[in-house]
Amino acid sequence: MKELDRTIVLCDSTQQERWDAYVQDCPAATMCHLFAWKGVIERAYRHRTYNLTANSGGRIVGLLPLVLVQRPFFGASLTSMPFLDYGGVCADDAETAQLLVDRARALMQERHCRTMELRQCEPSIRLGVSREDKVSMLLDLSVGADSIWKALPAKVRNQVRKAEKSGLAVCVGGGELLDEFYDIFAVNMRDLGSPVHDKAFFAEMCAVLGHSVRVTLVRDGQRTIGGLIALFFKDTMLVPWASSLREYFSKCPNNLLYWDAIQDGCKRGCSKFDFGRSTMGSGTYDFKKQWGAEPKQLHWQMLSVSGAAGATISTDDAKYRFLLELWRRLPVSMTRLIGPKIRRYLTN
Repeated sequence: MKELDRTIVLCDSTQQERWDAYVQDCPAATMCHLFAWKGVIERAYRHRTYNLTANSGGRIVGLLPLVLVQRPFFGASLTSMPFLDYGGVCADDAETAQLLVDRARALMQERHCRTMELRQCEPSIRLGVSREDKVSMLLDLSVGADSIWKALPAKVRNQVRKAEKSGLAVCVGGGELLDEFYDIFAVNMRDLGSPVHDKAFFAEMCAVLGHSVRVTLVRDGQRTIGGLIALFFKDTMLVPWASSLREYFSKCPNNLLYWDAIQDGCKRGCSKFDFGRSTMGSGTYDFKKQWGAEPKQLHWQMLSVSGAAGATISTDDAKYRFLLELWRRLPVSMTRLIGPKIRRYLTN
């Protein structure tokens, strides 16, 4: 395919069906590439989005979703995709991928962005540097729930049984359970010292993704003490968000939540369970590893306007460290009010 055969254009809502058809057919595409995220992020956080497509012969041969985040004091960033684990370029070939990256670089300059970040699952492109401190944690579901259960360490099986013997019960649904999940999620994010997502982010997600979203709660009697949100795409069940109340950790609600989710993924015919991203050696990495999940290296490509390595605002950023230490001491009611106003600028 010659370069002149391909044109890079912005894709609007009239082209959503064509965009999503390519995402469904492209092996490298993830749930995070779906066109629906454009509306979710625009409506929840009012960020401007740019969905680039490479076209040839009347068909899409590559795409790149981008979100412009205008960060106060830290400069604008262009990210694919913020707030999610994955993103970046999907293309039929390396030449098309490079054309999309070149257009993104030009857009970066046009919008006076300080940094650009492409959250690639594979090292198919290179920008300034590849940030490789993150991995996704994947569990093979094709062997079935019984085999997974038998392969679990005795400690994990005992923790699931303890949750069941403690009288904890699981409730499964969709957006109608979001309020209860968010109450738990907001407390957990405060305890971690991290600004919480706006509930509108999850509400928009549930509204547009519909049956691809599963909300699970775990209850102790009448009280909701934990929950998770799972997303379904192709053969994969992905769990990006999960939380439980710390005062109930002794009853192992997280173990019950994840075991129920794994069983559900098997029943639905999924072949992969994606626990979401982790940092190697962290507590969340160890928790996911004990379920039999294996790490898969992520390749987040970072670039600054000068051509050097880029950077994103994170909870490890020195400029935010003091705020995050104070955050744990604030009332949850206050963090729910002001947290989303900060979280919209944190692309992690």
